[in-house]
Amino acid sequence: MYRIILIDDEPLILAGIASLICWEDHDCCIVGKATNGHTALELILDTRPDIVITDIRMPVMNGLELIQACKERSGDFAFIFLTNLEDFQLAKEAVHLGATDYLVKLDLQPQTLIQALERAKEHCSRMESHHNKELYTLLLKDSKKQLEQNYFSQLLLHPWDAPFPFQPEIDNAYPKAYLILCQMKPEQIRFGQTESYDFQFISSQLLDVVSGIGARYFSSHTILMPQKDTMLLVVSPKEEHDREGSLSEFCTKVNVALGTYFALTALFGVSQRKMEVSQFPEGLTEARSALGRCYYASALGIVFYQDQKSRLRPPVQREFNINFLKKSMSMAVLENESQDLMEIFHQLSDLFTQYKPDKTQAVSACINIYSYLHDLLQNEGSQDNEFPYSMDIAKQLSSLGSLDDILLWLDSFCEKICAMLTERKEKRSDKFVYMAKRYIHEHYREKLTLSEIAEHLKISPGYLSSTFSRYMNRTVSDYIAEVKIEHAKELIDSGQYLIYEIADQLGFENAYYFSKVFKKVTGMAPKNYECWHKLNKN
Repeated sequence: MYRIILIDDEPLILAGIASLICWEDHDCCIVGKATNGHTALELILDTRPDIVITDIRMPVMNGLELIQACKERSGDFAFIFLTNLEDFQLAKEAVHLGATDYLVKLDLQPQTLIQALERAKEHCSRMESHHNKELYTLLLKDSKKQLEQNYFSQLLLHPWDAPFPFQPEIDNAYPKAYLILCQMKPEQIRFGQTESYDFQFISSQLLDVVSGIGARYFSSHTILMPQKDTMLLVVSPKEEHDREGSLSEFCTKVNVALGTYFALTALFGVSQRKMEVSQFPEGLTEARSALGRCYYASALGIVFYQDQKSRLRPPVQREFNINFLKKSMSMAVLENESQDLMEIFHQLSDLFTQYKPDKTQAVSACINIYSYLHDLLQNEGSQDNEFPYSMDIAKQLSSLGSLDDILLWLDSFCEKICAMLTERKEKRSDKFVYMAKRYIHEHYREKLTLSEIAEHLKISPGYLSSTFSRYMNRTVSDYIAEVKIEHAKELIDSGQYLIYEIADQLGFENAYYFSKVFKKVTGMAPKNYECWHKLNKN
């Protein structure tokens, strides 16, 4: 009969677990209980149980410290840990230390406990027969794999931590190695697309699939996940696969598997061959550089570091400014002309293709356009929930691995905005607001009044005023002022006119009244704006 000790700092939970099943029916008996780690350690060493069921968080000594203390005192028992949902990381550490299982308290059911007991009893049986060669080899293999993961994780991802002891057996296992970075993304890229995958949830399946493919090509390989959507592989090819073609074949098979099982696709950056472990950090730098080159060559999908100097020269970097398109974008939105806006986006895509901005420039340009159109459409009365937060858009754009992906995002964004404009044009709730705005933009150089615009539209000034205010959240006079001042800023920026000349061109009675309206709209006087513009220009 297997002897059990129960440990939890909550007496009710202790009582609940003790009464959850009939222990004798499963060849078990409870020989002791404890409410903290220190008392539990004394009880364990005194009674030498077969299985210990303990809470992972306890006063005096927690579950992880308890299992360490037992190991130090030559006590090797089967440990089952009880956890809360937020203790998942601690539970993984417990399994790493040798625990046979962990159970979430809120989900604990009789059958779950029985299954955990069966695994613990199997552990006890294995410990009794640990001299069995087959089992010993299996344990040794798992230990070696974990050792390699810990070693490479610290060497490559956490080099600032305390030095990991040098392991000559690892150096011998990776005599001719490559480092491969694999960045994954959804196969479909859409504007505002929420994250389709919980990479943490599927990480174990991802690792199993990639590791299974790797076993065919590599004599040794270790897989780490430095980011949720990125895998880092340290691989030493088998002799018959020690060539670039086999590495490409491996990456291609991984990509096919990602698409088949997870609807993902990936880009790969491969380092040059490294002859010893001490060169692996340099290899990681090369793999990152090669992966970065996929930004300009996503059609290749796989970039080897040595290719960069020969086939993949980065384009010459230069200023990438798309602000000159904003005025025409504004007019297309104002008039709900989806076809005009689509043509502007085609120009934008052509600029991206021609100038090949780097990723920082491309992402900044997209966020710039998104923010501008977002604000413009919000002012035009669009619903707020149609637009994600700018931070979410920036996050999505930053996760894209290539310029081609960013262009796909732009196309999708264009489709979204054009669909909105088409719908607004077909289902406009008040055509008079649209007509009034158009009249203002066509006659902004004149001295415009509410009565004049209403007369042109053949409606009463009162109806125009109330309808415009309800739809635009501003008065007709305020809108006229905003349009005039936007043009005034362009004239000031040109540096060709004096203030009184600009006031006259825009239909203001005098320069004083123009300055007063300018300050109301912008928060600063025209002269101050002129100085501010010159400073920023320089």
